[in-house]
Amino acid sequence: MYNVLVVDDEPFMLEGWRTMVDWESHGFRLCWAVSDGKEALEVMEREVPDLVFTDLQMPVMDGLELIRQMKQSQGLKEIKTVIVSGYSRFDAAQFAIRHQIEQYLLKPLIEEEIHELLDSLRVDMDQRNSMEASASESLSIVFARALQEESEESRTALTSHLGCLPEAMGRLIVLDAKAGKPGPTMEEMEIELSGLPAGFGCMEEPSGSIGLLVWSRQQDSMEAGLDSDTKRVIERLSGQWPSCTIYVSGETQGWRQLRQLYTQLQELRSRGLYKGRAGVFWYEHRHEQAHWRWEDAASRAEAVLTAVERNNVAAIEQATSALVEFVEGTHKPASSLTASLSYLQGGLLRAYHKAGGDPANPPEWILPPYGLLGNVREQLSAACLQAAGQIDELNNKRPEGRLQEAVAYVTDHYREKLQLKDLAEQFRLNPVYMGQQFKRITGYCFNDYMHLLRIKEAKKLLLRTDLKVSSIANELGYHSTEYFGSVFKSMTKVSPSAYKSNQRGLS
Repeated sequence: MYNVLVVDDEPFMLEGWRTMVDWESHGFRLCWAVSDGKEALEVMEREVPDLVFTDLQMPVMDGLELIRQMKQSQGLKEIKTVIVSGYSRFDAAQFAIRHQIEQYLLKPLIEEEIHELLDSLRVDMDQRNSMEASASESLSIVFARALQEESEESRTALTSHLGCLPEAMGRLIVLDAKAGKPGPTMEEMEIELSGLPAGFGCMEEPSGSIGLLVWSRQQDSMEAGLDSDTKRVIERLSGQWPSCTIYVSGETQGWRQLRQLYTQLQELRSRGLYKGRAGVFWYEHRHEQAHWRWEDAASRAEAVLTAVERNNVAAIEQATSALVEFVEGTHKPASSLTASLSYLQGGLLRAYHKAGGDPANPPEWILPPYGLLGNVREQLSAACLQAAGQIDELNNKRPEGRLQEAVAYVTDHYREKLQLKDLAEQFRLNPVYMGQQFKRITGYCFNDYMHLLRIKEAKKLLLRTDLKVSSIANELGYHSTEYFGSVFKSMTKVSPSAYKSNQRGLS
């Protein structure tokens, strides 16, 4: 549970916070409710809350001054804060943006909106706590986990630990000490490389040698920046420890192909030509010509994945041909092929697991490590066709995932004219089965769920805009104002105009 402090000078408002909000079911506990900023600071001197809701206009100390003092305090500046006000003040909105306030809410508040905000804040706070926990671990542990799992979560933890941008270009470097001669310690390497423009992290990699994750801090011409940064790092390392063998992997963006980079280093180590020799060995020699763009390869691989997920034979053959043609035309086709297939294989396996495939038993169509380009087109097409058939078969056996996607689609498109039979066809489900399962998942039949979402939005529009009832009805997809009014009354027991007049929320 996260502890909450509410600051507001209106007694009925404080009572509303206590009685109206279902704090605990959303992961929070209302621990303090005070009437001005000075009292709030006195509370925070004794115990620090996780989340603060504060009004703006209050006696003694207003909300803006409270936030200023919180942001100036080392122990309070990281507290999640939400501004609540009955006035749409431009200066307050600017203040909220400048001080990275989580949300700026206008009164009157709506119960459903508060609960939605709490859910969103809880997710952010859980993720932050997770990242802080991983930051306390050594880079060696975080790297090993990312290497083993290759998940989005482990990659995010690695990026957070390193302090690099999510899309930074990076590569791996490993130093092997020559037999009988001492190699560098991590502390010595960190001292030697300090002051260079490159970002770097030192660790002990799984084989026991000292490893480096090097990335470019330069945003323009990222690959060229990584090349120049890497050369400076290598010059320092080889100059200080000339007897070591230094292996350098290819590059990746956002550490997406971490396992592939490590495999490249292992391949270099296995080559008898390099073993035991001092010097620097790159996975591929660098050339001055322009490199292929990762975005181009990724877009072609995504086209293959889309065709596979739709089980469209013609589209699969066309997309795989386009991918191979692109690879063959690049400056380094072998490297391009390896990266493209790694990306494609990850997407295929995600689709396979999502459809219910057993992750402990890799499918027989898993992409082989193609060595030559000669027969890649036919092999790739055959593997993707086989994958499409198996994934489609699994999806037909496990429609639960498609049901969840259908519910999410309705939640996002409830203003549009949606019919159950059209939705069932779109998500390849039997209409009768979908109607039954839709109610099981949401607790409402399809039409009632549509009305629920629309009326929920109508309440906000009635309280927070000057739109006419007829305009709201039209905006929410109702064919007539009268029908909208009858639906609204059946769900709220009052007409839209009466709701607007009587409902005061927490004003």
